[in-house]
Amino acid sequence: MLSQTNRWYFLCFLFVCLLAIKPATGQDLQCFVLTPPDQILAGVKQIAIADFSVTSSYAEDDAPSGKKNTFDKILGAVEKSAAAERNKTRFNDAGRKLSDLMTGALIKSDRGVGNVSSGFLGLGSKEGKSFQSGAFTNIFRVVERSQIQQVMNELQLSQTGVVDEASAAQVGRVLGVDAIVMGNVNVSFQDRWLKEEREKDKKKYQVDCEKRQANVSASIRIIKVETGEVIGTKDGQEKQEKKKCEGDYGDLPLPEALVDQCLEKVADELVDYFAPEFALQKLKFEYDMGNDYKRHTDIAKQAIKDYDLSTAYLQFAAIVEQDPYNHAANFNAGVLHEAVGNFKKAQEKYNFAFSLKSDEGKYRDAQKRIAKQTTFWDQLNTLGIVLQEHEFSATQAELKSATVTKVVTKGSGSIRLEIKAEPNAASATVVKVPGGIELELLESSKDWFKVKLPDGKQGYLAASQAQIRK
Repeated sequence: MLSQTNRWYFLCFLFVCLLAIKPATGQDLQCFVLTPPDQILAGVKQIAIADFSVTSSYAEDDAPSGKKNTFDKILGAVEKSAAAERNKTRFNDAGRKLSDLMTGALIKSDRGVGNVSSGFLGLGSKEGKSFQSGAFTNIFRVVERSQIQQVMNELQLSQTGVVDEASAAQVGRVLGVDAIVMGNVNVSFQDRWLKEEREKDKKKYQVDCEKRQANVSASIRIIKVETGEVIGTKDGQEKQEKKKCEGDYGDLPLPEALVDQCLEKVADELVDYFAPEFALQKLKFEYDMGNDYKRHTDIAKQAIKDYDLSTAYLQFAAIVEQDPYNHAANFNAGVLHEAVGNFKKAQEKYNFAFSLKSDEGKYRDAQKRIAKQTTFWDQLNTLGIVLQEHEFSATQAELKSATVTKVVTKGSGSIRLEIKAEPNAASATVVKVPGGIELELLESSKDWFKVKLPDGKQGYLAASQAQIRK
């Protein structure tokens, strides 16, 4: 009999094993595709981001009395008033920081592309990829903040240090930009003490905990310089909090560090509103293409796993060459066209597959998805982003090579099998080949396979020493 503790460990182990056992599923393609922003800034090529006006608040509790000695209490009373004054302006640089973070995001060419999870429970990772040639996110020329400040000085608008709606168009015209982004940011920080209940040896007790919380909210207005009109508005918000109780290891982050984390998130949210970004998309294939095409299917799966889209496409094209109305193979070719940005070709393949099997939900979903992508790219084209057409190679020679029937020699690579000049055991040996390799099948009979070797030599292999690979 297992003890209660051992039984618990055994159940945990069994649970992990069950998670590790995955059903046989197809290989998906995870790749990054460029997605348009919510607000297209038509005609805007050059842009400036002004410093944001700032409002802030800072609140903190006194540490529990038991945490301070008499000297600390006296010193704390003296310093409390001075600290309160300092905290009033503690986050005054948040407006400049937010402007810089947004500028940094706008000049990145692959914003949004990152690692993708892989392996058991997603604990591994590998580099994310985009197959859309010509896609990029840095669509605007961004004016440096120092230039904005210089113009404000020249126009004698630097008293407040920020641009307002009344002066935005004027500043923008001098800078020579098409649009200027301005706004405000509010920073709120709290440092609180609280008590939490703990239990040890069936006895309950309380511990002191310090919790720090930062809240950042910001709003932007995008002003078109030529007309002075507001062509876009967006709000963003982020909260970060950390807690440490008696007995916990490590230190709490400084207030500025928590606020900076919030500013980074808010900057990304605001930039997403008017600039494109790469988003991770999981494209699913239909691998039920028929038992006769198992070899093509296996090769395609491995190629997709290795991000070798050309090899995968050749396998799907080879199936279509032999079976033109194979809806799954046509659909899969469409998925690859979608991945590289050939949206019109993808749409043709999806429509054809759907016409052959209209009850397949995967095909219907793909039609809707590609129609949306086509509309998106019509908008992105107005921003000067034009995808380069990707040509998948599937020549007649390549298709012929991909569609030939092959045999796999039996045994390990350490053994050698004789290729005979004639279909009988007494004939001369042409060459010896290892087990476990593929050879092109030219003819077959009950006892012999006529095969073609990679170097062009031909001969006969006993049927008992190989099997046909479909």
